[in-house]
Amino acid sequence: MRTMSEGFSRRSFLKLAATAGAAAAVPGCQPAARKLIPYVVPDENVIPGVPQFYATTCTECGAGCGVVARIREGRVIKLEGNPADPIGKGTICARGHAALQGVYNPDRLRNPMRRQGSSLKTLSWEDAEKLLNDALKAAAAKGKDRVAYIGPAHQGPTLRAITEAWLAAYQSKRGIFYEAISESPARDAAEMCFGRRDLPVYHLDKAEVLISFGADFNETWRSPVELARQFAGFRAPQMRRGKLAIGYAYYVSPRMSVTAGRCDEWIPAPAGAEAAIALSVLNVILSQGWVSPNAQVDVAGLKSFVASYDPASVSQQTGVPAKIIEAMGERFGKADGAVALAGGDDPATHAAAYVLNVVTGNLGRTMEFLEGMPPEPETRTNDIVAALDSMRNGEVDVLFIAETNPVFTMPPAWRAAEAIQKVPLVVWAGGVPGETAEYAHLLLPLHHPLEDWRDTFPRAGVHGLGQPVMQPVFWSKPLGDLLITSARESGAKNAAPWENSQDALRSAWTKLNPKAADAEGFWIQSLREGGYFETAQQAQVKLNVAALKTSPASRQLPKLVLAAYPHPFLYDGRGADKPWLQEVPEPVTQIVWDSWAEIHPETARQYGISTNQVVEIRSSEGVIKTSALVSERVCKGVVAIPTGQGHTALGRYAKGVGANPFALLKPGQWSAPITITPTHDTHELATALFKNHQLGRSIVEAQTVTELASGVQPREWQEPEVPKPHEMYPNWEYPTHQWGMTIDANACTGCSACVAACYAENNIPVVGREEVLNNRIMSWIRVERFYPEKKYEHQPLLFLAPMLCQQCHHAPCEPVCPVFAAYHTQEGLNGQVYNRCVGTRYCENNCPYKVRRFNWWEPEWPEPLNYQLNPDVTVRGAGVMEKCTFCVQRIRHAEINAMIEKRPVRDGEIVPACVQTCPTHAISFGDMNDKNSEMMKRRVAAHNEQRAYASLKELNTQPAITYLRELYNEREKA
Repeated sequence: MRTMSEGFSRRSFLKLAATAGAAAAVPGCQPAARKLIPYVVPDENVIPGVPQFYATTCTECGAGCGVVARIREGRVIKLEGNPADPIGKGTICARGHAALQGVYNPDRLRNPMRRQGSSLKTLSWEDAEKLLNDALKAAAAKGKDRVAYIGPAHQGPTLRAITEAWLAAYQSKRGIFYEAISESPARDAAEMCFGRRDLPVYHLDKAEVLISFGADFNETWRSPVELARQFAGFRAPQMRRGKLAIGYAYYVSPRMSVTAGRCDEWIPAPAGAEAAIALSVLNVILSQGWVSPNAQVDVAGLKSFVASYDPASVSQQTGVPAKIIEAMGERFGKADGAVALAGGDDPATHAAAYVLNVVTGNLGRTMEFLEGMPPEPETRTNDIVAALDSMRNGEVDVLFIAETNPVFTMPPAWRAAEAIQKVPLVVWAGGVPGETAEYAHLLLPLHHPLEDWRDTFPRAGVHGLGQPVMQPVFWSKPLGDLLITSARESGAKNAAPWENSQDALRSAWTKLNPKAADAEGFWIQSLREGGYFETAQQAQVKLNVAALKTSPASRQLPKLVLAAYPHPFLYDGRGADKPWLQEVPEPVTQIVWDSWAEIHPETARQYGISTNQVVEIRSSEGVIKTSALVSERVCKGVVAIPTGQGHTALGRYAKGVGANPFALLKPGQWSAPITITPTHDTHELATALFKNHQLGRSIVEAQTVTELASGVQPREWQEPEVPKPHEMYPNWEYPTHQWGMTIDANACTGCSACVAACYAENNIPVVGREEVLNNRIMSWIRVERFYPEKKYEHQPLLFLAPMLCQQCHHAPCEPVCPVFAAYHTQEGLNGQVYNRCVGTRYCENNCPYKVRRFNWWEPEWPEPLNYQLNPDVTVRGAGVMEKCTFCVQRIRHAEINAMIEKRPVRDGEIVPACVQTCPTHAISFGDMNDKNSEMMKRRVAAHNEQRAYASLKELNTQPAITYLRELYNEREKA
């Protein structure tokens, strides 16, 4: 592929953009064109202004969702879910959307660089590769294992094969494939319980009862997009055992995450107590005889395994009431379908969850193992420590670190930085240089995954295929190509039997489906669909009770303990360089651009700590400082801190923001005994939140499933009937369409994928921490989050619902605009004429939903971040109001196509960005004039008509959005 090797000017970009989208004969599945063809001789496959689409894969986490990249004139401008992918099924999360900003990040390494003293010198690729390969040959000449590699565990089977071939070419087996958020505890438990180290898959929607022991399945655990979709099905009202019901969910953990907030009960437990509580629930089920006859287990053996974990003893140890443990056991044991999930670092918690699923007969139903699962991707801890020791002892001459940041994420006890510094030549290869790159002698820019060939194998039956969707933005190279070329230079026989990454991928793909009659046709079809998907066979497994004879020892629970957890957007820190992810509020705390230490009010009073006060937190491993957040949504004696922040490098968006809790943790642990000391400093946490409570207003409504079944309106939201108001203006007429939405608050998990999708689709600028503090955040859609008021403690733990422009029939914003910039369209939209707006902000003041945004400054898009902008949407300037338009550009595109084809717009043809991305399909869009549209039918479907409400109905704004109330089980009757 051609690269932008001579800087990155607008002129050079447009030269390439003019042709990069000119695909070969099969549109949508071939790489970008290699030759420059000016538009005066247009390529027949490129139509200016018409997007092209390429199926590829997301690599932001190990879930392996398929995505479709939208390309305009050679540049990728938007990522959507791939409908053919069985994991995402056409949806992606906020992190998947933000992968786009990884391509255009202005802090990406642009050229090979060599460190000379404290400065970096630009090298040519020829010189850089010669330096690397000469050092590798010299290392290999000294003997075996003088070369080491550190990379991410989830890099795909083909790249893994290339990496191992490269290591073998230089006589080394020192390959470290590392993930800070490890699945090793779950694999250890699976090996103990079932004799296999692969992980099961889950079917939450087949359960009546769910217990999560610290598994944030709606955020970062395993495959959150897929599990969120299943959870929405689990919570959907349906007939169960002859009555209308929704699934009942418990969450056991030190902190109330957004996953916990969507459950019926959050059980506050000290960090490290999850295993004891899970074993106690198992004790209840076994002692009461709620064991499925299909379980085929040694009940007596299991009873001895959990004998010491009776509810009374566990209650005394953890502070969780015995009655709650007994109620959990009873509900789980009697359910017609139940599922237990486990997160965290303790294999005993995972083992207890596995056994709970087995003894209740849910192995093969809500939890199943599959034949043909991928091999374990992570290197074992002992091997990692041994490799680091070998570096420290001078036994490694060349260290190649690719697309990972061990200095930031590895535990202090491993002394990763010290080990790396002992290696004579350290090569770092990646995108944005992070903390690890600070120790590298040679820095090599790599293609972003959207510029490269790759594959994924997240689980049996799912083989994702990734392809380049655009020309490389900088003078970078694919990691696979770099390693293949380097392996050939070794002189080893058959060192790398491939020409390049694409050749390696095709070679692997021909073996994937040997029954395919036409190998080329199979390849093309796989490119079109984004992979090869088949039905996996369920594996027959049996619980090994003999391995569970010894009861696990209880963890000691310290007086004050740190509970670290992955940030839902920044994860282990890899998302911190993407400004969208920094500015999308964390769903529960609603904090942006920072880290925080969440502390219970009683604990805060004990230590004299208040919100926004900087505290010093110290463990045996290190010390950090961050702002305190006093909250009742954390267990007493626990300090909860998200990972992801605290970078000293990784570009302008990550550097100097927050604190890094990895610095406090021992290897393999997510909690640690700590001391906390308040300082005299304060640091205000930035949030876009207005209020924590609804103050009696009908913004996000809820009702019990009992009220729904009996046809009773929820008492909390009963308002006196508003008399028919006097109309000052004639009613609007909508001769063709009246666009509207139906939003199911019960299906919303607060994942904020809709927020990120709106940023990407509508060119919404980020404003940074200081402007958020000034209430100047620009997002057009937000996830409204409220806590229940004290007098309504039986209500849901969290109220969540997307809040965007309601496209009101009686819009308060329109009549107050003195220049008619705010106007009403003939299709029911509250329009905004940007070049007419003079910025009086009267419309913003008059909007009761607070969804209009004012541009206080000219938006900034540091080059090349500006190339992510959607050309179908105007970029607004300073002094202009803006708001949600229901993605009017998509509406117009569909209407124009329908007009050209002389047909009406089809239902479902128009899909706004927030609707398209929602993993749980909580949002639907359609024509209110068409009573047969799916959106309108959803409003009147079984039981939904009773759940329907308009936000702030008493104001008579007559919104075009109808919400469906959130549903919950009555805890007092549990």
